Amino acid sequence: MVTVAVAGGGSGIGSDIVQAILDAKKHDVVVLSRSIQPHLSSQGVDVRVVDYGSVKGVSKSLRGVHTVISCIAAYGSNSTTSELVLLEAAKQAGVARFVPSEWNSDCHDVVDLYSGKSIVWEAVQSSGLEYTRFMNGLWINVFGPGCIRDEREALGGYKGRPPFAIDLKAGTAIIPGDASQAVVITKTQDVGRFVAAALDLPKWEPESRIVGDKLTLTEVVELGKVICGRDLHIKVMSIENLEGLLHGNMSSGERFYYQLLLAIAKGRMDFEPTLNDLCPDIKPITVKEYLRRHWTND
Repeated sequence: MVTVAVAGGGSGIGSDIVQAILDAKKHDVVVLSRSIQPHLSSQGVDVRVVDYGSVKGVSKSLRGVHTVISCIAAYGSNSTTSELVLLEAAKQAGVARFVPSEWNSDCHDVVDLYSGKSIVWEAVQSSGLEYTRFMNGLWINVFGPGCIRDEREALGGYKGRPPFAIDLKAGTAIIPGDASQAVVITKTQDVGRFVAAALDLPKWEPESRIVGDKLTLTEVVELGKVICGRDLHIKVMSIENLEGLLHGNMSSGERFYYQLLLAIAKGRMDFEPTLNDLCPDIKPITVKEYLRRHWTND
């Protein structure tokens, strides 16, 4: 048993990772947060409020920690700086293992808001710590907003966010590229289970790739029609369409949305698993199972 610190474990995918580690009951969990987290403290989780402006302060909060898992939202220079502080603090505190905040795929050069991930990744590789970065593709939870059953479970750490690409409630879908590109799609709660299991591996590879399911968004649309009875209005956007659109003026949120679609169109969310074979007892949910569970009354 070791002590694992999850930075940003109070919300988002960090909350699903914390819950999975708690459920496994093999390791102690510390949550680093910028604010108090009563819902975690009530479960006996050691919540340590940190200021990412102070390496010394964060390092003090990491005393006795073996593994640091970063779930700091990787958007903008402030988040990049915070994660670099976390890494340096981990080194000073004698932490053995470090996980940078990735939780998607290697599309840093396509998505502006992910550009800071490259800076952190280079620093992690030269840190001297054992490390891995978890790749899981698109979160299946993006198909959950507005579902008719067990929405809390359907959304997980994606709670409070809008649907992506396919909006089953509104009946719309955007298919990027030529509609034939496969996409890795994984539930955030399953990501948490794989991360918890990876803590027990004797050696980490530089990349831990998780595949919950792999199919095209066109196939997801077809499943939505067959399983959910939803007739979706489909808009296909070629790479050229997306790149042209991105040359125009738009908000950072809109750029993020269309750049993620572009990353899918370019095949950047299509990869083979590495962690699935190392954790054969974990059976991640498929898109078909997810839609049946949350978009039907069966």
